[in-house]
Amino acid sequence: MGYIHSFIKEFLSLTWMVLPYFLGGALFGAALDVFLKPEFALKHLRGGWLSMAKASLLGMVIPGCSCATMPMADGLRRKGADLGTVTSFLLASPLVSPQTLILTFAVLGWKFAAARALAAFFGGLMIGAIFLWLERSRPGFLDIPAPEPERKCCSGCGCSGSGAEDGPKKFWPVFIDILKDLGKYFVLGMAIASLLTVLLPPGVITRHIGSSGPLAYIAAVFLGVPLYVCEGEEIPLALSLLKLGLGPGPTFAFLLGSVGTCIPTLIMSQKLIGRRGLMVYSAWWIAFAFSAGLLFSLV
Repeated sequence: MGYIHSFIKEFLSLTWMVLPYFLGGALFGAALDVFLKPEFALKHLRGGWLSMAKASLLGMVIPGCSCATMPMADGLRRKGADLGTVTSFLLASPLVSPQTLILTFAVLGWKFAAARALAAFFGGLMIGAIFLWLERSRPGFLDIPAPEPERKCCSGCGCSGSGAEDGPKKFWPVFIDILKDLGKYFVLGMAIASLLTVLLPPGVITRHIGSSGPLAYIAAVFLGVPLYVCEGEEIPLALSLLKLGLGPGPTFAFLLGSVGTCIPTLIMSQKLIGRRGLMVYSAWWIAFAFSAGLLFSLV
């Protein structure tokens, strides 16, 4: 009974602290979803460095996880955008959204929020530069398949995948949809974070893998990259890791690595960038999360 009481107390305390920011982020996300038109984005994202910068920024402001934004990445490619622009958008999109940036600020503080935004922008530019070079200088390296007309989406990430609109979007229905889509992951994240805080004794991480040593970074990255979580769920998990003694650098590496990859995302990415491109993209995610966490601990 003691564990149950402690769990309920921790869960209610954490949820009460974060809930206003979650609702505020959902409101802002709904406004962007309603008023930011995809046609505007497609018109301004064709190719080159400026296009990659715009794609990174666009990925950061459009609500949705990496699966939810995959149809738009496909649309960019069909409209003639180069691979640099497409991959910049693909990387930046799951890393930052209005909801997750507000939640990161509320739960982890402004340093984590600012670093997350900077990592999304510059990480998007870097991976875009790699694929732009591969497309222009090594055209035979990438075996990109022909585009398919059907749009696909992963389940449970807040995207319908149909690509069809019955009419103009309305604010309150979109807001309710965001709450429905993200609410379950919000609650699940809070529950897991509370459970870890209650069940694991303080200092268990520092005793076994260290706070910020090499093993802590390796464990954080290789736990985070395959462990895909939907929007916002990674933030309470990161908070629980900090409470358990993991250092800020490895925690930031986990934060980035856990939101960018999952099997459906990788399968869909392969249709856009090819098998070899997918290997480059996956390797970049691991190196990116590791180096970003290291840089965050130094700064």
